[in-house]
Amino acid sequence: MEDSGQQGVTLPHTEGERTAHTQRSKLGGVREKLQSELRGRYVSLCDGTPAGQEVWSHCLTHSYVELLITEGNVQWHNDRHAATRPVRPPSDMPTANEEVTIKLDDIFKPPLSPDRPQVKTVLTKGPAGSGKTASVQKFVLNWAEDRANQEVDFLFVFPFSELNWLIDRSFSLSGLISHFHLSMTSESENPGLDLSRSKVVFILDGLDQFNLPLDFESISVESDINKEMPLPILLANLIWCQLLLPFAYVWVITRPAAASFIPIDFLPQQQCLTEIRGFDDTQKREFFRKRFGNQILVHKAIALVMKAIALESSRNLCVLCQTPLCCEMLATILENTEAGECVEIDTLTQLYTHFLLVRIGLKNDRNGEHSESIREVIRKLGKLAFLQQERGSLIFSESDVKECGINVSKSSTFHRLCRPLIAGCEMYLEEMYRFAYTGIQDYLAALHVFLTYTNKRRNLVLQPTTLFDRLKGTFRRATLLNLHRCTVDRVLRNTHGTYDLFLCFLLGLSTTPNQTLLDLACLGKGLKVTGSKGITEITAEYIKQAIKAEPYPQTTLALFRGLRELGDASLGREVRRYLASESRWGFLLEPDQCWELADMLWAGGEMEREVFREMERLSWMRRMSMWGFWRMQTVLGDRHWQVY
Repeated sequence: MEDSGQQGVTLPHTEGERTAHTQRSKLGGVREKLQSELRGRYVSLCDGTPAGQEVWSHCLTHSYVELLITEGNVQWHNDRHAATRPVRPPSDMPTANEEVTIKLDDIFKPPLSPDRPQVKTVLTKGPAGSGKTASVQKFVLNWAEDRANQEVDFLFVFPFSELNWLIDRSFSLSGLISHFHLSMTSESENPGLDLSRSKVVFILDGLDQFNLPLDFESISVESDINKEMPLPILLANLIWCQLLLPFAYVWVITRPAAASFIPIDFLPQQQCLTEIRGFDDTQKREFFRKRFGNQILVHKAIALVMKAIALESSRNLCVLCQTPLCCEMLATILENTEAGECVEIDTLTQLYTHFLLVRIGLKNDRNGEHSESIREVIRKLGKLAFLQQERGSLIFSESDVKECGINVSKSSTFHRLCRPLIAGCEMYLEEMYRFAYTGIQDYLAALHVFLTYTNKRRNLVLQPTTLFDRLKGTFRRATLLNLHRCTVDRVLRNTHGTYDLFLCFLLGLSTTPNQTLLDLACLGKGLKVTGSKGITEITAEYIKQAIKAEPYPQTTLALFRGLRELGDASLGREVRRYLASESRWGFLLEPDQCWELADMLWAGGEMEREVFREMERLSWMRRMSMWGFWRMQTVLGDRHWQVY
């Protein structure tokens, strides 16, 4: 009698069917191992420490807040040299009260449109701290926990910060997969597992952190995933045509400054440009509710941000809290603030200074038993951060830490600000670390440079090119003005945006509010810079002159951020003057750049009506695309004003 329990089960009969059945079985087993590996790696946002010490982490499943992700316009990607622009808005430009938003798990699914092909490559850009890496982690975790995208067979993550350690080596695609995912070490070289028939997602996180340009000029049609080639060529080949695996999908994440490193001609036709813009007001509230168990702290955080909105001359905190990282820092500060204590935060440097003092325990224990040892470790971490900044590296070894005089096993301060690298491979000969928060390396590097100047009158930013310059730098005492100018000049020379945040922090540390905070923590005790107010004004004028001569919008934005950190009262007027002037080089502002400039105008309390009178004259159209123009007017408040 036929067993009813076997009904519906079809056993493979032919050799081809048996091969396919074996392939599916093997694929399922390897997939489960990979998912298990990724779950262990991404189950939480770990900002802390190895086992046995304080752990400060948040479970992604419960704490993640969906970010504002919007579809960009490929027409304006990499459009630095646009000489012409449409007189009328593009037909696909959203109306003033709508914009195409994308859910994280749908990043490869195009908006509902019959003429849109399946997306194969996604390029996502967003500013520092906007939640790019957290979004990657959440996307990976959702797949690994079978919550989303279950049609995907394999998902591989290649962080560019870790790829930097491999740039002098050649790899095959299968070898690179094995290098980053131990669960694939044997399977990727096993001919029994055919990845060419599998749906595979590759995530390349942090293009702006890669120290070599991707080599798009040397790419070629290649279908052998076991053929070795230099890493820049392999990555470019993967992004461009994906012929290495016909069913591959690629997600590239970067800061805006590096988005143009992928020329639009080398993006495949089936691609999509997206932007991560962080939190809107509703998402800020949701974040604080999830972050705090204490409703009093929730109301305190929201009230602090809303108060910043009400004060038209001090809206910077509200703008800063568009980035999830700044919301997290503010939450940490408020958790360690006594009832009734007033927290004044108006710049990015003030936020980081408050956060640093809270995180290392110096805010309320300046004269405690371990306070001096904490301060000493911070100074050494500053030296380490500056050395890594100069090397262009976000990852450092235990040997690097020891060279700066820090004992990793005994320093709790080190583990409060740095975290071990959780590598999925055995590519490192020793323990590797990185700073646990975006921007902390830039802040500590700037603090080291500033304290070195105030203590020894040395300019660490100066890069002498001749023996005479070196001798002059050795015997001549540096000035704060010269330090500022050297840093501005370095930002102007660097196209990667490597020193953009560093400039903001160095300028911010030169102002009285931050010097007062450092003085209270005895980090800068007795080191007030005499005459810094006058020097600040001269520095601001130097930056304004640089803005007039700088052709690249992304660098100009970095200079405007520097003015904001200096507390320059004319920032709003300078932004409007810049927008009203015609670019001599024909470089257009991209939509995300227009968004940031609009935030600066709004945060500075500029009168919106007066701004719109300028916009109605269309004088700003010489600086931006129609998309950018639309973005700017939505930020400034009149969403019903139409562009014609």
